[in-house]
Amino acid sequence: MKQIIIIIGTVILGCLIFNMMAGDDPGSLKNVSLKVMERTMEEYG
Repeated sequence: MKQIIIIIGTVILGCLIFNMMAGDDPGSLKNVSLKVMERTMEEYG
């Protein structure tokens, strides 16, 4: 029973971390890096 709780907790934590990195939230790493790339391209373009 204890192992199942640990596995479920690990899966939930993995989902939260994935959402933080690749989600549609404006503060996610994907969107922040997109904004940085756009600014860099504007400076060189």
